Order: sequence, then C-alpha cells, then structure tokens
Amino acid sequence: MWITRTALKSPRAGVAAAFSALAGALAGGIATYVWGRKTGRADSKRLLRKLPAISGQMIENAEAELSRVGNRGMLWGPLRGVPYKIYARASGLQKRSFMGFLAWSVPARIPRFLLVVLGTRGLLAGARKLLPKGKTEQLAPIIHPGFWILFYSWYLRVVGRE
Repeated sequence: MWITRTALKSPRAGVAAAFSALAGALAGGIATYVWGRKTGRADSKRLLRKLPAISGQMIENAEAELSRVGNRGMLWGPLRGVPYKIYARASGLQKRSFMGFLAWSVPARIPRFLLVVLGTRGLLAGARKLLPKGKTEQLAPIIHPGFWILFYSWYLRVVGRE
C-alpha cells in the first residue's frame, strides 16, 4: 500500500519507495533465512502456518521447488502468490548459500515492486484522462485505501487456504 500511495505523488517517489521496500524485504528475508537455518522443519512450518494466507501445501511446494532448482525458484513465487518468507525459510532450512539466497532475492522481489509503481502511474494517467481536472487528486485518497481493503479482503480469504 505504501508503494502505491507514494507512486501517486510521483514516479520518482514511487521508484524510491520500491527500492526502500526491497531493502525492507531483504532485511526480513535475512532474518527469516537465519530463523529457518536454526529452527527445525516441523517447528518452523507450524509457526509459518499460523500466518494468514499460508498453507502447508504452499510451504511443501516451495521446499520441493528449492530442492529441485535452488534459490532461483524464488522467481516464480510472486506469480503463484507464494510469499517470499516461505522461500527465505526454506532456503535457510536447506542450508543454501546465504550469498546465493541474497543474490536471487533481488530479482525475486524488485520486479513486483516496480510493476506496482508502473501500474499505479498508468491507472493515475488513465483516471486523469477520464475525469474532470483535479477530480483524480480529490478522489485518490478515498479510492486508494478502499482498493487495498477490497484486495486484501479477497486475498486473505482465497490465497493459501487448504
């Protein structure tokens, strides 16, 4: 939500927010990688399952994918709705190279963040063409959080359910 909110202000601010989000994702990924490396498979899986929209099948699939193709398996996670944290935990659990994990984390995360900026700017440009001058800026603070509330209401009900 923060990236889109910032991208509404300017493309440059949106890109800066995307890279800031990448830094945060990497920090969280590192912590989860270390946790996965130190915590047993069953315990870490049980704790991950307590998070919204994470299923046991999702966790098992990510583990199997990393076993098959290594850390590059993270690239497909966003396309399937599989959270990065699942791959971070699996990478640590499987004792994969930390530097390899970090290297694959960047292309696994930043395209999605930049696409959000691009999509936001595209929708904003379209709205400015359709609506009277100034109306887009007037409606954006109302529509923006409403969109995310609807999106996550759907996402948390549908994704990761067994």
